[in-house]
Amino acid sequence: MFLNRCIVLPIILVCGAMSVAIGSPAQPEISMQIQPQPPAAIPVPNLPIVSTKTLESGIIIEEMKIGDGYEVQPGGVVVAHYHGTLKDGGAEFDSSFKRGEPIAFPLAGVIAGWQEGVPGMKVGGIRRLTIPSAKGYGERGAGTTIPPNADLVFVIQLVDAMQIEDVVVGQGEEATPNCVAVTAHVIKNSQGEEIERCDASKPYIWLPGEFQPITFGLEGMKQGGKRRLVVPKEMNVSPPQLADTRPQNVPITIEVELISVRNLGQHTRR
Repeated sequence: MFLNRCIVLPIILVCGAMSVAIGSPAQPEISMQIQPQPPAAIPVPNLPIVSTKTLESGIIIEEMKIGDGYEVQPGGVVVAHYHGTLKDGGAEFDSSFKRGEPIAFPLAGVIAGWQEGVPGMKVGGIRRLTIPSAKGYGERGAGTTIPPNADLVFVIQLVDAMQIEDVVVGQGEEATPNCVAVTAHVIKNSQGEEIERCDASKPYIWLPGEFQPITFGLEGMKQGGKRRLVVPKEMNVSPPQLADTRPQNVPITIEVELISVRNLGQHTRR
């Protein structure tokens, strides 16, 4: 069995907050809210370097641990922990290790030093990148923590990565992250069981940012193409209105055909 949520036009649902009343009507209403505990910080890896290489761009790659999983390709989509410091002085400016949670993102959306320095990593690997200013934030710097012309050092732990396989390369317009996409697709769980299907006769319309695996996985795909996406659990988060119809925070596989796409203008990268 699968859940069919295919529609002709997108429907946007708005979810409101709910309060719980305790006691008799004469007593005041008390709102019960349970605050989740923030994730615990994780120590930043500091392992012996097993190999070093320098790219033509000046990026230095130091391997602390060679992974044994899927190898990230240029333009890939990853789930990673990172710890960023300034090369000069060693001041920390950002760290997912301290927040206790990795982040999921496409390499096309980050600085050039990551775009060049992460491909070739395998899932489970740990790498230190020393990134020249020109491949980081250059003359402009970033906020108050990264000054202009600053070289950067990142420790990166590759937790997982989306596997993208082009089954059929399309010939039409190329999808950007900021697009409305019309697809036929099948979503399966890690046991290969169908949990959602939309056929070409009744396709689904995806809004920009509606579902991370689609937002990330369709980027660069051309109309008429077909792809197979193996999605890590960290990327499988549905919007609230669909949370009860699709399992979340578990690995899934999506077989998708891009029927049509309408790009909505400039997409701002972080």
